[in-house]
This record gives sequence, structure tokens and C-alpha cells, in this order.
Amino acid sequence: MILIDSSVWVDFFSSSPGPAGKELRRMIADSEPFALAGVVVAEVLQGLTRDAVRIERYLEQCDMLEPTGFATYRDASAIYRAARARGISLTTIDTLIAAIALDHSASVFTLDQDFQELRGLPAWRSTVSDIASVLGRATQR
Repeated sequence: MILIDSSVWVDFFSSSPGPAGKELRRMIADSEPFALAGVVVAEVLQGLTRDAVRIERYLEQCDMLEPTGFATYRDASAIYRAARARGISLTTIDTLIAAIALDHSASVFTLDQDFQELRGLPAWRSTVSDIASVLGRATQR
């Protein structure tokens, strides 16, 4: 499962999508499994200036990944502290997205530079093992 971050959705809905938007279009066409998180929906919808109803209807058809309980928020705070210790500044929403992905063994597809710094990889997709390595633990979930 791939959790699609708001940065990719913004590119996807752009009048001239870049590589990430085009990749998401391919994923949809190929029926590759992906999902949203509630905080991603909120980020996308709050930034809309046009086609809000159409985009809202489109997004509500997608699968959702949500926090599974207290542990998700604990993991989000641990990701924040671990990133800060490495000199990386993350938002609470970014750490929550990472923790939700970890909960569901999902990859994160994002253009957010903070995620790229977090895992130290140039690729767009952050894997569960990348997120878990920031926490300094195995990915046995």
C-alpha cells in the first residue's frame, strides 16, 4: 500500500502535472493500491481555489489509512524527536503521516523535501523500513 502525500495530490490536480502527478495518474490507471490519510485530505482541500466539489468527490472515493490509536501519536512524536536530533525540521502533520504509514506498513509517496532528508534517499517513495530506521527499531508489524 502506498500513502499519497498532499504534495503529490497538488501536482496531480495541477493544470500541467509534473513527474509526480504523472506517476500518480499511472498508478491509478494500473490500479496500483494507494490510500490517503485524513490529514492529507485536509491539506489538499484547504488549499483549493477551484474545482473544490469535484476534487472532494474524487478524493472521497479513495481508500483511507488512519491512526490506529495512541501508539500512532507516540510514534509521530518519536519520529519528530529523532528527526530533530538529526537536524531535520518536520511538521506535526509530516510526522503523523509517517507514523500512519508505519502503522499500516505503507510507503509514502511525497515530494516533501523533509521526507527526502529524513530517509536520506533521492527517491520519492519512503518505505516503512526507512521510517522505522529513524525510530531505531525493526519493522516487525
